[in-house]
Amino acid sequence: MNKSLIEALRIDAANLEESLKWQEQEAQNREKERLETEYFARISSANQMLTRVYTEEDTLLEPILPRQGVVALVGSSDSGKSSLLRGLAMAIVAGRSEYIGFALHPRYRRAMYISTEDDEASLSRLMRMQIMNGDMGCYDGLHFVFDTDNLLETIELGMQSQTPDVVIIDTFADLYTGPMNENNRVRSFLNAFSQLAVKYNTLIIFLHHTGKRTEALAPSKHNAIGSQGFEAKMRLVMELRPDPERHDIRHLCIVKGNYLPSEFKHDSFELRFTPSLNFEATGERVPFNLLRERNEERDEKAELARAMREEGKTLQQIADELGYKSVSSVHTLLNKG
Repeated sequence: MNKSLIEALRIDAANLEESLKWQEQEAQNREKERLETEYFARISSANQMLTRVYTEEDTLLEPILPRQGVVALVGSSDSGKSSLLRGLAMAIVAGRSEYIGFALHPRYRRAMYISTEDDEASLSRLMRMQIMNGDMGCYDGLHFVFDTDNLLETIELGMQSQTPDVVIIDTFADLYTGPMNENNRVRSFLNAFSQLAVKYNTLIIFLHHTGKRTEALAPSKHNAIGSQGFEAKMRLVMELRPDPERHDIRHLCIVKGNYLPSEFKHDSFELRFTPSLNFEATGERVPFNLLRERNEERDEKAELARAMREEGKTLQQIADELGYKSVSSVHTLLNKG
């Protein structure tokens, strides 16, 4: 074979090999670039976090309810949980600036309510009772879902179409069909909703029940039925507790709040539950340990407080001696005794 031809073939082979190596390297570089782009879209670097200007914690109901995430309201079956959350949804879409004494900051004036216990007719009657100003025309932004088949898909369709400020799920126990005490399964179930909340920057509230006889205990995140996995997944857990003696009074207790100062987590926010199924803030706060059913320790403190009152001591003096933070706690103790 002609030497020049052999040399030309050798050069062509070398060029082809080099071209293939270059193409392979380019493919590797593109794949690496794709992976890096995908990775950095999912994370935040420390430098970004340190140089970015953050505002105060963004809230829907200031300062209690965050703008985003999954939270829970728990309580006994007669506490008014559904009425409280339905009232919140109605306040959001009606454009009210406050609810139960806290500033309300909706972005969209839209809410989605997943109902597993009530039908359309019963909820219509309940909402008519709760409407305060008689205006029936300002609730178009409140959407109810009664068919819970393919619920995640339904919620995401709603979020893609018209992002709500809040999605209320009433109730957790009707949707989660697995064993309540299996942490991994409970967390896996809740994680799907948590991902939706983050993806669409909205809040999802789960309504859940407390265990039997927990009213003999102080309000606690551990009172919710089921596993520790439920409360552990929540950014915030609230317990709505009926007053042991005043039948029109409810106590909203923050039993877990990752970003709330400690003063929010020891005393309840006292609410009046009206015949029209609305809640009104009384402005009073009551220590959690006074909300359990009557017990000997509280009875003894009540008797001591009455005796001190008869001696002419002021409510503030009694509060200081008994170790309470406010005179309203002493007032509640005297009324309960």
